[in-house]
Amino acid sequence: MRISGDGYLADMQRSLTTAETALRRLSQQISSGRRLTRPSDDPLAVGQVIGARSDLAAVLNRQDALARGIMLTGSADAALDEISAALRNALDLVVGAGQPGGTEAIRSATAASLRSLRERILDQANASAQGDYLFGGRLSRAQPCADGPGGVSYAGDSRGLELWVAPARPMEVTIPGDRLFNFADADGARAVAGVDTDLFALLDTLADAIAAGDAGTVAARANDLQRLYDHVIQQRGVLGARTQRLQDGQDAARDAELVCRDLLSRVEDVDLAAALAELELRQLNYQAALAATAKLAALPTLFELDW
Repeated sequence: MRISGDGYLADMQRSLTTAETALRRLSQQISSGRRLTRPSDDPLAVGQVIGARSDLAAVLNRQDALARGIMLTGSADAALDEISAALRNALDLVVGAGQPGGTEAIRSATAASLRSLRERILDQANASAQGDYLFGGRLSRAQPCADGPGGVSYAGDSRGLELWVAPARPMEVTIPGDRLFNFADADGARAVAGVDTDLFALLDTLADAIAAGDAGTVAARANDLQRLYDHVIQQRGVLGARTQRLQDGQDAARDAELVCRDLLSRVEDVDLAAALAELELRQLNYQAALAATAKLAALPTLFELDW
């Protein structure tokens, strides 16, 4: 079978076009550092990339939730440290007030100190971090505790703020104020059984009794203050356990991120050494094809040879 000169030229043109396309692809891969520059490069690998990117996005979102949870628990722990220290001081004052021989001036000063500690605790009860009130429960955008003529009232929720720190597993990362300060919930129940008042009302009662020299009331209510103090310490321990879980989850999420990024790197990133070697080889082939085309184009036609 005879092939015309036009056929040779058409074959050479197709070869040159293919070589140019390969050179362009390799140049784009080397300059971008990516093996996949368009979906047609490797449809199967593109599917893997889409899946890995979806997993990576989920992991990063979980990291954000974990970081927020750690921030909230850390801030709440600092507030609980202040509250527990104030309660420890209040217990010392109450025990001292129960000793005989106190003058009216001493009782008045002790009552004033106790009321000052109450205000200090109230300030921490309304502590916030990045716009979230730490002890408002799920109603974290509104101030939970308000002081009024009838005492301190709680306007928050009875469930702690929850974050999705793991797939399909929300976690309570704050302690609602009614649970922490022994306010009655919607059903009238209190967190500390046997103590029929909240912490602020109890401090008011003790301050009034100390100022009035009512030793019987001070002695009767001192045990309630001890139990509420123990409850705050116990809730701080619960918060510490949650913080540890959040930190463990954060470590696991970071490991998962590394796995996702490694998969993306293996699928997407170009092997520079191999790409440069292939580029050099294809450049040689392209130059050879150009030389062959030039020689073919220089040959005389049969018409020029007077055939």
